[in-house]
Amino acid sequence: MPNRAMEFHDSTFDRVEQVGADLALHFSAAYIHESEGEAGVDAGCGWVQELRLHISDASLNEQIPALPCKLRDGSISLGDKQFENVVPIPLDYRGRVEVTLENASKLTITGTSLRVELCGPPKYVEEFPGQ
Repeated sequence: MPNRAMEFHDSTFDRVEQVGADLALHFSAAYIHESEGEAGVDAGCGWVQELRLHISDASLNEQIPALPCKLRDGSISLGDKQFENVVPIPLDYRGRVEVTLENASKLTITGTSLRVELCGPPKYVEEFPGQ
């Protein structure tokens, strides 16, 4: 199976759903790289797909931006491991997490776990030549 990762840049972030202390960050069109090598770096293809990032025991440090919005950048920290602009797929991590989303402003969410949920069918966008 090829390697996959969501790229924050070029993804559309459209809503935040709250259930108790947990948040789901909803992306109506998450840009997903797929490659036999390193997703987002090596040659492969690009898809868009609806996606949710589920964060347990979530805490926001800023106001949620006007939604929907196209993201310029983002990052996640899983314990002491940092991912710049990408989220590996699949992902179900338990431990300290920090998610940062950037457009005109920056939104940072911290929590105790992070799970990626792919929703709906993927739609092919393009071939990616690699960096």
